[in-house]
Amino acid sequence: MKPLKVQRELLRKNGKPISCEPCRISKIRCDHAQPTCKRCVTRNLTPKCYYHPAPLTRVGKKSCQKQLESDPIPSVTPPVEKVPISVCNDSTQICRPLHTPGSSTGVSEGTPSSTAQRTYLGPTNYMSVFHDINPNLVISAYSRSSVLRQGWTGDFSCVARRLVQLLRSLTMYEELIKKKYKEERFTVIPAPLILEPLKLLRDSLDNGRWPRDDDELVSMITRNTAEKSIDINSNTTPESFFASFTGENLRWEFVGTIFTLAGLADIEPPSETRLSSSHTEQAGGIYAFAAEMAAASNACLDICQQYDNVNDLIIWLHYTHFVLASEYFEETSHHIYRVFGELVSHMHALGIHRRQSCTLNIPFFLSEARKRVFIACFRTDKNLATFLGRPPRLPGLYCDTDLPLDIEDNSLMLDEAPLQQLLSKLSPDGWNESAASSDGRIRPATAIRVRFMIGTVREQVLALSIGKKTKTFHADLQTVYQECKELWDKIPRQFHYHETGWEQIDSSTSIVSLAAYLEYLQTISQLERIRCRENPDAMLDLLDVSMRIVSTVIDFTKVHDHIRDIRRKYAWTCLLYALPAAGVLATELHRCTVRGTPLPCSVPRSTIIRNLSLLVSWFDDANGNISVTHRDCARVSEIITRLLDETLNHQPNAGYTVLDGQRDALQNGAIARTNVPMVEGPDTLGSQIEHYQLPGENGPNVNAFGTSVEFLDWWDDFWVDTSIPEALL
Repeated sequence: MKPLKVQRELLRKNGKPISCEPCRISKIRCDHAQPTCKRCVTRNLTPKCYYHPAPLTRVGKKSCQKQLESDPIPSVTPPVEKVPISVCNDSTQICRPLHTPGSSTGVSEGTPSSTAQRTYLGPTNYMSVFHDINPNLVISAYSRSSVLRQGWTGDFSCVARRLVQLLRSLTMYEELIKKKYKEERFTVIPAPLILEPLKLLRDSLDNGRWPRDDDELVSMITRNTAEKSIDINSNTTPESFFASFTGENLRWEFVGTIFTLAGLADIEPPSETRLSSSHTEQAGGIYAFAAEMAAASNACLDICQQYDNVNDLIIWLHYTHFVLASEYFEETSHHIYRVFGELVSHMHALGIHRRQSCTLNIPFFLSEARKRVFIACFRTDKNLATFLGRPPRLPGLYCDTDLPLDIEDNSLMLDEAPLQQLLSKLSPDGWNESAASSDGRIRPATAIRVRFMIGTVREQVLALSIGKKTKTFHADLQTVYQECKELWDKIPRQFHYHETGWEQIDSSTSIVSLAAYLEYLQTISQLERIRCRENPDAMLDLLDVSMRIVSTVIDFTKVHDHIRDIRRKYAWTCLLYALPAAGVLATELHRCTVRGTPLPCSVPRSTIIRNLSLLVSWFDDANGNISVTHRDCARVSEIITRLLDETLNHQPNAGYTVLDGQRDALQNGAIARTNVPMVEGPDTLGSQIEHYQLPGENGPNVNAFGTSVEFLDWWDDFWVDTSIPEALL
């Protein structure tokens, strides 16, 4: 029988070959074939088949003690020395166990710290509907960003060796990333610019062109990152560009990007296809693999920052790491906000916020890639600024980059003649005459363009919401309001969201259209909120757009309620859009019922109550294990439920007496506020009404909401531990 050839690092101490992880976990005999064992091929587990170099390694007591002595304060990261290019091979140094899917050690979610200091949330933030609520409703701000450091402390040689050991499972990462690009429509970095280099990298691994010794591979990657630059000119071909960071020129920037994309790919699919097995879930939560990928990419970033390289690859790494960290941590942590700031700094340093840096002496495929990344970040910046109520970091006043062309990802790689033929079919402003790609799905570039158009108006709304009030404020408000109303007509009709679209086009395309539509409605809602402060008669428009948001989200949940993990995957839709709008409706409905005034809304009261009941019922069975975001949605829905209960159970003239002057004010449509007057006018009724709380319930005094605008204001100070979803990014 021909002896089995196994790499030295895949042998046990006794000289026998190690088993792949699926066979080891299932306790069945492995044939040790590489890169995939035959048993895994037979069991359709090819994407999950990989060989862990030390699956059962644990940290000894002496090592733990030594580590504690060297790092007495875990929350403080020690200064990082300049990374050496040549790596020592000292076996006595501290190195925590490597963790990949299937192992029982490594990064785990751990217990979030409740000592995280709350950061500023401004007037437009996702919780601003609850500004004037009882302070008891404040939720602690948790911080899990320390997870990125868990298991990855130690000197450079130790961390780098772990990274290259992880990288040897490249075939698995490639399968994950290919599936991500095939199924998802929110991709920003064009597929060929990731998949082609991945293929080249795997070929070099399969053909034995990688150093077998981990330390030699670390030295090669570090030397390339430290000493070699990526030179770009107008004659640069895709092949020469890929060769500058693959094969013998492999760099830490691309290694980190591989880890982040693999982690994102594992977060998105249903749990039955996720790489994290039940064995892994017990050790580190359902996102153990994504956590390890986030930590690994963070380690790659730490290495890259030692050399001050500014290139396209480092921007890809920063962007994908930002998205992965936002998806995994489920928090509005300052770490996430800081990571985005670093991304913006690198884009400014490369100059891709200016048109000439994206077009002058740059090959077409890379020019379009830069435009896509920047425009996506521009839109993310506006969403993040609105989400947190903070100033934008990429103001349009200083950016003149063109929109990316509405073409397929693969079209970026065409030769000159077919490319010019394709470009001639585009409209003067870059739109494709076809609404979808060849497979009937929306193109990633289309999604980026549509949402950018909404982002430009959102920036103007932000200026009105959190900027200094100028002498031309009212004129600017009317101008932006009219522009916002006309915005949807400027977007080609084939890209509009339709309620019946779920049956006509694929789910991912509909979700892209839904996200853009909700962003548009939320922008209108922000404007209506400003108008309500200036003119009470605008309440009708605010309630109508709020009802449209709630109805749209309910339609979405009806169609997708059968999908596994929907509450985890799409809780952000309710938190960012539906619940603030529902709070507006519930508060105004409660106010008008208690005070006996007509509801200023074109939708019948019965329809509003029915839709609000449907929405909050989605969180009745709140399971804390689903996600932190879902748990916080359930908390907010309890407030809306209490408002509905008091509205339906209200007995006219029970609990307080309306004086004649007050009755006249109500009949004249005066809108009362508890603290800050919305407009100058008659005295409010807030102090005259007997406020009460429901017996036995710890929650806000719902009668404190004088108007729906106060509900929106209360949202400002309602701190929620939740994620910044990728769709928002």
